[in-house]
Amino acid sequence: MNGTRKPGSGDVLAALRRQIISEQYFHNEKLPPERELADQFGVARGTVREALKRLEALDFVKRRPGSGTYVSYSNDKASRPMAETMRPLELIEARTAIEPQIVRLAVLHADERDLMRIEESVRKMEANAEDTHQFGDLDEEFHLLLAEASHNSLLIWMVRHANEVRSHPSWLKMRHLTHNSTIVVEYNKQHRRIFEAIAARDPDTAARIMREHLNLARQSLIDAAT
Repeated sequence: MNGTRKPGSGDVLAALRRQIISEQYFHNEKLPPERELADQFGVARGTVREALKRLEALDFVKRRPGSGTYVSYSNDKASRPMAETMRPLELIEARTAIEPQIVRLAVLHADERDLMRIEESVRKMEANAEDTHQFGDLDEEFHLLLAEASHNSLLIWMVRHANEVRSHPSWLKMRHLTHNSTIVVEYNKQHRRIFEAIAARDPDTAARIMREHLNLARQSLIDAAT
């Protein structure tokens, strides 16, 4: 997968996600066993297990104890035109409309498990700041965890669909243009401050930093386009 370094769980996650989105694996289809995937990608089974765990958090797969791992992602052809025609700024504007409210609700409803998962996500992003491809996957996971901490099923659904748009091949190219080392460092600072505000039960600060975070993302898109 990468001739310069040993593949990690982020590489396995990205490869499997591309395979699922491109329908190499279909909805409800069983993935190969961990042992086969480990051989396929040249990694340890623990690396595959971590990738599958993160794919499950992103709602791409569902692990069934005693049976295996199945694709839960449905590549709804009716939704493809939206992913293919939506302008990047439109998505940022939509996220700006809902994500500050998501973190306000997370302040109210997040339990200890939610906080632990969000903090672990922040640590992973900080540890992978140099790997912009893996950082992008972790960033999607972070924003989904915030939605899950809101305990609002409709908002969770909306963020999952926003992540599907962000996973479209044309958007992955845009990610490459906007996720440089300088912007990733700043994003990580904002991610940690958002987590700290939620943990401190401070809704105004959490919402304000989220707006700043999305405004920075918006500006990076504008800069990349000019």
